Parts: sequence; structure tokens; C-alpha cells
Amino acid sequence: MSCSATHAELGLEIARDLGREIDDTAIAVLAAELRAGDAHEELESVSRACAGFAHGEALLLGDVLTQRAGHPSAVALAVAAAAQRAGLAIDVVGHEDRLLLAHPEATLVVDPAGGEIFDGRTLGADLRWRCAHETAATVLDRIAERAERTGDLALALAARAVTLRLPLEESYRAREHRRLLARLN
Repeated sequence: MSCSATHAELGLEIARDLGREIDDTAIAVLAAELRAGDAHEELESVSRACAGFAHGEALLLGDVLTQRAGHPSAVALAVAAAAQRAGLAIDVVGHEDRLLLAHPEATLVVDPAGGEIFDGRTLGADLRWRCAHETAATVLDRIAERAERTGDLALALAARAVTLRLPLEESYRAREHRRLLARLN
């Protein structure tokens, strides 16, 4: 996986690696719904897109886009992928495992769980930009955690293995490697 990968490329690759073949038509459909403009207009457009997704269990990009429902982290990935495709300056920011959508020229953020726009400074935490790999790692972590809770060891192991292929910082990779080994034992 390349360090210059987009949210769409990684979302599609994760789905393929976990056994789901999809194309990117649904990303293009969502991208066509978004409108470029100034920071406020782009945030409003992304807010409307997020509001169009119901809360659901889907975590894989294709499922989230076709069902128009999913876990907020997966909705953030889907909307970020569409925003990139539409040429918007919107990208993912986060704190710990919470993902939000933001514009580099605004302090406002969009919560993918419903589309609320609010000032990110009210969170009392330092939000930092998340590259596509970091966003993908968050979604993969959710997939692995859910699979472990439901007893789907094969999916949990597959998700952890895909995470290890991401070019992330070494401490994160080491933690994922330990988790994978622990599940194999």
C-alpha cells in the first residue's frame, strides 16, 4: 500500500482484502452530490452528505455507500473519499479513535454521525489530520474489535493482518502485531 493512497483507494483495497469485491461507482455517485466552494460551503455540503447516512453496523466502504448507513468512522471514510473525488479540500481529522471531517481553512468540523457542524475547539482535545492510512487503520480496528466480540476470529485476524501492511508509525504496528500474535495463540 502506497503512502500516497487516497481514502477511496484504501477503502476499496480493504474491502477486497476482506473478501468483498466492489467498484467505485458509489463513490462517484456521492461525489456528484457534493459542491465545491469556500470552506463554509464545502463543510455544509459534507454535512448534508453525512446527514444522508443512517447509523448502522456497516464498516466496509462499499456496504456503507450502497446502504447509505454505517458506523461513523466508516461514514467519515466514505464521505472523505467522495470529497477527494469531487475536488473538495475536506479531509479527516481525529482525536484518539474519533474521526471527523474538516476543512483546512476553518475551525469547524463535521460529525459523520448525523452531519452536525461544530467548532472543533469545543472538544477540548487536539485534533490532528489523518492520512488515508490512519483513517483506514481506525476502520480496520473497528472491524477487528467487532469480529472478536462476535467470535469471527477469521475476520478479526484478517483485519489485523491488513492493518500490519499499512505504512503507519512503528509503535502502532508493534501493538497490532502483538494483538495478532495474541489472537493466534
